[in-house]
Amino acid sequence: MRQIVLEVRDLRVSYHTPSGDLPAVDGVSFSLAQGEAMGLVGESGAGKSTMALALMRLLPRNVSMLEGGIELEGRDLLGMDEEAFRHEVRWQKMAMVFQGAQEAFNPVVRVGEQIAEPMVVLGGMTKAAAGAEALRLLGVVRLPGEIIQRYPHELSGGMKQRAVIAMALAMKPRLLLLDEPTSALDVTVQAQIMDQLKELKQELGLAMVFITHDIALASDICDTIGVMYAGKMAELGPAEDVLAKPQHPYTRLLLASLPRLSQDAPPQFIPGSPPDLRMPPRGCRFHPRCPQVFGRCILEEPPLLGVGEGHESRCWLAEDRP
Repeated sequence: MRQIVLEVRDLRVSYHTPSGDLPAVDGVSFSLAQGEAMGLVGESGAGKSTMALALMRLLPRNVSMLEGGIELEGRDLLGMDEEAFRHEVRWQKMAMVFQGAQEAFNPVVRVGEQIAEPMVVLGGMTKAAAGAEALRLLGVVRLPGEIIQRYPHELSGGMKQRAVIAMALAMKPRLLLLDEPTSALDVTVQAQIMDQLKELKQELGLAMVFITHDIALASDICDTIGVMYAGKMAELGPAEDVLAKPQHPYTRLLLASLPRLSQDAPPQFIPGSPPDLRMPPRGCRFHPRCPQVFGRCILEEPPLLGVGEGHESRCWLAEDRP
């Protein structure tokens, strides 16, 4: 039986801009169980990073709307005051691995001190005990113990990324958010980091939200995949179904854009550009770029329609499928 760790219901996030409000996340819902990894994929501007920042309550000051429901192990996160959230949830129950590993570190503080700091400040541990735990965590992410005395600039890109993961694990969170954790790494190091994350998921029973623009990368670790487009969930379902039987034209185009060793056909590009969310198109937001558009797509926005067990697609074509 699935033990639900995270429940997101109808989440909406808008930013105030000089030319009007921009709805970056528009009515997104999903759930995540212990030991499961969910991939959030889509082009830049789809709302993936805003989703993660909303979960961590680290949104910038120009947010004009934050509505919906976020529950972590049954606890209402949006209803908590900031002080309680900072001391009881952020980094303790839910931690985040940010996209830029170098920017996640203070350049003038040793790596070991930065891994140990939350254990001292939030966990009440002594510096000696926190240092010993930091050393253990470096071992968990397959880094040598001498890294604890180094400064961030002395580490390679892959080593910094592993150290950031160790820092995120310091307070033993139940949920780990990963925002493009391998985007700046070469393919060899990228594969090593992905293997490391799969080990942590299995050994620690972590729930993960893995954010990436690369749907092939998400397939390597994720149990479910959510495809986001223009702030909405275009398709959501078990990873195997989404990859093998994509039901939304946008998902098909994302998969067709990937190079494949087993096929002679070259990768396809997705025509057009994502819409300006301050003035989204009427009807389906993908219809100006969709090769299967028909009249209803232009006039009415489709809901998420069931296309299989636990599999949904925001496309009117789904109504005609058994």
